[in-house]
Amino acid sequence: MMRCIFLLLGLLLPIATGFCGTTLRPTRTAVSNSRLVRGRKETVALGASSRAYDECDVAVMGGGFGGLYTALQISRESKKKGKNLNVALVDPSDRFVFLPLLYDLTMGTASEGEVCPTFNELLEGTGVRHIRASFDGFSKSSANNNGPSEAVLTTVCKPVYPEEEQESGDSIYLSFDAAVVAVGATPQSILASIPGASELAQPFYTKEDAYATRELLFRMDQKVRQGESPRIAVVGGGYGGVELSACVARRLPKARVTMMSRGPPMAGTKAEPLVEQALKKLGVDCEMNDVLEIQKEGNNKFVIKRSNAEGDNSDNDIDDLWDAVLWTAGSGPSYPIANDVDCELALSSSGRLRVDKSMRCSFKEEKSAEDASKPASFPSVWALGDCSEIVPASQPATPRTAQAAMQQADVVASNVLANISNRKTDPKTFEFQDLGSMLSLGGPNAAILGPDEDSQIGSLLVPLLDTARVGLGVADSIFAGIVNSPQIDKNGDLKPVVENLGLSLGGYGLGVDPETTPGTLSGTLSGAGRRAVYALRMPTNKQRAYAGASAFLSSALALAKEASDQIEKSSEKRR
Repeated sequence: MMRCIFLLLGLLLPIATGFCGTTLRPTRTAVSNSRLVRGRKETVALGASSRAYDECDVAVMGGGFGGLYTALQISRESKKKGKNLNVALVDPSDRFVFLPLLYDLTMGTASEGEVCPTFNELLEGTGVRHIRASFDGFSKSSANNNGPSEAVLTTVCKPVYPEEEQESGDSIYLSFDAAVVAVGATPQSILASIPGASELAQPFYTKEDAYATRELLFRMDQKVRQGESPRIAVVGGGYGGVELSACVARRLPKARVTMMSRGPPMAGTKAEPLVEQALKKLGVDCEMNDVLEIQKEGNNKFVIKRSNAEGDNSDNDIDDLWDAVLWTAGSGPSYPIANDVDCELALSSSGRLRVDKSMRCSFKEEKSAEDASKPASFPSVWALGDCSEIVPASQPATPRTAQAAMQQADVVASNVLANISNRKTDPKTFEFQDLGSMLSLGGPNAAILGPDEDSQIGSLLVPLLDTARVGLGVADSIFAGIVNSPQIDKNGDLKPVVENLGLSLGGYGLGVDPETTPGTLSGTLSGAGRRAVYALRMPTNKQRAYAGASAFLSSALALAKEASDQIEKSSEKRR
């Protein structure tokens, strides 16, 4: 009897809760058979797999600099206006990666918490939620004259929604009022074009790459301890190649490090003469050539077939063996449906999403020609960062850097908010402002370069030191002695102060001649400045405090060691 009662309750309970606790929703399409209340979701079983349906006001695809900063800015500004927009940040990783500090993570001078904080930690209390899934493109069935209104995602972990029985690889259909594509670029297409590169070269783009490179350098160090001089090739002559070459050379001074690139390192930039001196000081050789193929030989050695600057590969030598190949050269757009002929998003000649100066995506020209009612650009889809390209191109061209992505994020956030609020205003347009750049030159050393030759680096470091003094609340006497020094002139020139501390502007730690690179500061002191700048550029106050404390400790130890070395050298000279 009791068994029958329990059976009856088991049949009636789902029916009762279905009528009492669930809102009936109108159908969306024949595919989904469902509609969501804003910000909620449901899962529909489809045979062996399932599809989750989710909804938000703003969907941001990609959790790098451009995507994360855009999402945070939209959420922050909407709250100021009394609105709580539902902002979803879509990224397959569980962590944000502060890419400029990957070198420090590899060398052990920065912690994972500083360089790769989790999205859960970063987004706590911000109003932005993280959906751990990959962006596969926009749903064709949702496209209309205003562009797509639904994104197709694929889960990469179990579960994306903790309360659901959802497997990795299931689909999520995310509808939105506005979307931002900031999925960055990937080296995979470049590596795939060079025979052997994908299998044999170690790329350096992600957190996993940083740890793999650290392990590789450990193996090279073992060779050094056994009396060998391992040969390490670093492919790429941009920021990544220069910084990685310098870090490897400082980590393994007895290894033979060669940087391979099509032209001189940092060619055509203000950093070129400084980098040339720094790499020479560290013993890094620079070759100008194209890598054609990588082959594996016995005993874990590699042959790198390459052409010289004139395109002649007759000098290739089968005995030209290498112990490791690190890859930083080039990257291609990672927009998932770049090769989809049915996609209505216009692409540039380089395969990136074509945007105007407001960073709004465009329709394909042929699509606009077929339907005169379609506007020239999508009213509700923007793109920024490495996956986008402004057409017509601005002069000078926008660099593909975190600095540019962060500036674009401010423009996109402003335009998205105006669009959602139906404000009839001219869109904000993007113009890149060069704020200078920073380079890691191995260990605690770095170079800070002003945006032009007239820049006084002191004018950058003084407010940073003052911010660190106030924000960290430690070593007040030290910071106050530097920041408030009467020897800092009205232009913020730190030279008198630096020399008073027994250091030399431009040459501290590396012997770089400052006369050849005006407006720069290099060495251990600028390494501390670099870490301070990056701490201030962290996306949230909590992360800024964490990174600031870590940067202060690391820099203080480096400066103390350098000062100790200087004192020891001075003592030896007196003897």
